[in-house]
Amino acid sequence: MHKVIAILVFCSPIGAFRVTKSSRSQKQTQTPDCSCTETSVVDGVETGHVGCDQHFGQRFGYVCYVQGGSECPGTRISNRLGVYWRSCAEEHHLAETREYLEQATDGIDVDAIREHMRIAEEWGVDQESLDAAEARIQQINQMSVAREELMSAMEDLDLERLRAALEEAEELELDEFLSEETLEEAVERFEWLETRVTVGVALRSATAAFDVNDLIAKLADAREFQCSPESLQLGDDRIAELQRLMTEAANELTTAMTTRNAPRVRAAMEAAERLSAVEDQTLRQAQYRVQHLLQMTAATNALLQAIEGDDLQNVEVMLSSATNLDAEPDVLILGHKRVAELEAVRDAWLALEAAIAGRDTQALEKALTNARTLGAMSDDIENRAAARADLLREIDQASNELTAVLDTDDAHILQLALNSAREIGVDAAILAQGEEARQRITRLRHGVRLRLLELTENGTDAAELEAHIAETTRLRAASPRRLEAAEMRLASLL
Repeated sequence: MHKVIAILVFCSPIGAFRVTKSSRSQKQTQTPDCSCTETSVVDGVETGHVGCDQHFGQRFGYVCYVQGGSECPGTRISNRLGVYWRSCAEEHHLAETREYLEQATDGIDVDAIREHMRIAEEWGVDQESLDAAEARIQQINQMSVAREELMSAMEDLDLERLRAALEEAEELELDEFLSEETLEEAVERFEWLETRVTVGVALRSATAAFDVNDLIAKLADAREFQCSPESLQLGDDRIAELQRLMTEAANELTTAMTTRNAPRVRAAMEAAERLSAVEDQTLRQAQYRVQHLLQMTAATNALLQAIEGDDLQNVEVMLSSATNLDAEPDVLILGHKRVAELEAVRDAWLALEAAIAGRDTQALEKALTNARTLGAMSDDIENRAAARADLLREIDQASNELTAVLDTDDAHILQLALNSAREIGVDAAILAQGEEARQRITRLRHGVRLRLLELTENGTDAAELEAHIAETTRLRAASPRRLEAAEMRLASLL
């Protein structure tokens, strides 16, 4: 490449003008009016040619037309067209040198660029182009450093380093000078490192969680993507810890389900579920157990509340429910005890009501005492029982008084007792006995009176008559008139 550029610079075509440093100096003093025309119309004549080129063939070399070129150094007039033209070989070579320099700067060969810069500097290429070439060299040096960093980063496990290297390469447009294979490898490596970072994050997340199966899978991915040994060790340690926790959680759930402690079962179930320590069927059983215990607790509380009351039927219903739900034995014992107490109260109340309805004073007093002892009393029933007891005591007294005179022969005393017994409501059987005693006395009095009449009229035995007068008087069986008649008869017999 360098030899080709040298030949193009120092050897002009046949018939071309020689370009020397003096002519270059002369070119540098030309006025703008002597520059090559940029249009095909020169001084009003259509030339058919624009700019600097081999318009007249290789024998004349590079030439150009000049507007108003009569005063320009080195110009000639065209006999055919009547306009001026001149050699532009120096300008052509200068432009060509600049072009070769620009072509070199499009590449990454620093030596080639420097060689073209040397040639361009000799031919007076503008400083801006030379500065651009120098900047390109600096850029190429940066590209070289960036390429080395990219290649090194591709061997590393640092995603951010590779990202920075790729961004630097893109900024420097280094990708144009890298092979497709290298670019594909860099992209694949970047994607692999991105996945590695994602896998690492997933591993950390799984390590902080409680799913051992998920952690095992994430740990396998992390090993495949060469995550840090520290992360892998943490994963291994966490698996061991979770497996221990799973065993403990499964055992605790099994134990908790044998208790009546619903919060404990629920906590054990939640721990086992969080750790996936047991099968779904076991979790369902635990859930059923919690529901059962909650129902049992509700039934227990209802029973305890019922025990505080006096509703026997309610206690019996709550006791049955709590028994069916396997409530605490101590609570069930309290329930049974309360049922027995309330049954005793009920029985005492029924016995008292029966005693109130009956006529047995002792039974009433016993029932009343028992009811008071058991707290089966209300103001109403106590008032009724007390009134009934007073009444029964009066009945008993009247009954006793009547019974006491059943054997008497005094009709008056018996009648008073019988009237009192009837009035107070003495038992009919006692009254019947009293009535029978009254009738007996009536018959007795009637017989004594008849005998007295017989003895008064026809009796001859003064002693017998005297005895009948005394008996009749005792029994009040005869009127005073008849007794007087008997007394007169007795006097006649004496």
